[in-house]
Parts: sequence; structure tokens; C-alpha cells
Amino acid sequence: MSKKTTWLFFVSIIAFAGLLGLAYLFQSDMCIFAASAMPIFIVLFLPDKKRYQYIRIRRDRKNISIFKQAGGEESLVVISFKPGFLRWNCSKLYFHLNDIAPEAKPGEAAAQASGAAASVLAYDLSGHRRKQGWIGINLRQLAQRTANLSYTTDEISRLVIRMQDLEETALSMVAPAAASPSKKKSISA
Repeated sequence: MSKKTTWLFFVSIIAFAGLLGLAYLFQSDMCIFAASAMPIFIVLFLPDKKRYQYIRIRRDRKNISIFKQAGGEESLVVISFKPGFLRWNCSKLYFHLNDIAPEAKPGEAAAQASGAAASVLAYDLSGHRRKQGWIGINLRQLAQRTANLSYTTDEISRLVIRMQDLEETALSMVAPAAASPSKKKSISA
């Protein structure tokens, strides 16, 4: 939620409470009518908690699996999920780097054969601003690319990421933290 939306949300709640107080104080019907319209504005500025979707393997292990697949020259990271698990109306899907399994479990190979796959490109990936080790996938860009394909987003059951792109994104998250100089002063004689 942006700062402007947060500010407008709190202002509309304060205005609602103020109008109710004025209606009680002055016994005014007009203040009651104005206060009854304020919930419309409050609903418009309600916080949107579903902007991002987080994959938590411990909780979602029945619906999703993340594993590394080595095949040919490049290694890939495959996020395999049941259809309907992914909320495509969210702007980003976040997963933790520690949740990537080194190889697929035996039952996952058969599940990979069915359903469509979408490739995640390097510019679809980004690191989380505040949480260390969380990588985000821009779902809106993926949905736009699949609009021209023969299958819809509802049919996608796998996201495929090149390991090299994932490593570059992870390194770009670590680089700003490592690049900050220490604030120690040295005394030279």
C-alpha cells in the first residue's frame, strides 16, 4: 500500500468519526447523511493485503514443489504447482532460496509431463526489498506474455527459471549490502 493511499485511508476514517461527532453534538441530520457516505471512501482506500503471494513450502507442500533440474548445458529451477494454486491477479509471487530442493522427488517427474509451463525470464525476477533471500516473480509480465500463446494462465502448472538468471538476481540482492562501506574511522600517525 502506497503512502498516499495509507494517508487517505486514515483521513477518511477521521472524517467519518468527526462527522459522527458533529452529528451528535449539533443533532444535525445533514452530518448524519454526510457520515453515511463516508464508508464508501473508506472502502476505496482499504489496504490491499493480497498484492503479493508467498510460497511457504512447509505450509504449501501438497500444492507446490520447487526443485533444481539439471539437464543438458543449463540447470533449471522448476516451480511445480497444482492448477489454481497461483493467484494470477497478484503482482508478484515470492519464494525463498532455501526452499529449492536439489532434485525432483519421484512423483514430481510424472506431474511435470501434464500441464503447460511458462518460462520466467531474467527481467521477471527481483529481490524482496526487506526480506533477505526472497525472490519475486512478476506475475503480470508472465500473464501478458501468455496472452499470445495457445494456452491460458489457468492451464499453467510449472514455472521454469534458468539457474543463471536466479543466481544473478540473488547476487544483485547481496551486492548492495556488501558494498556499503563500514563507518569505522581509522587513525593514521
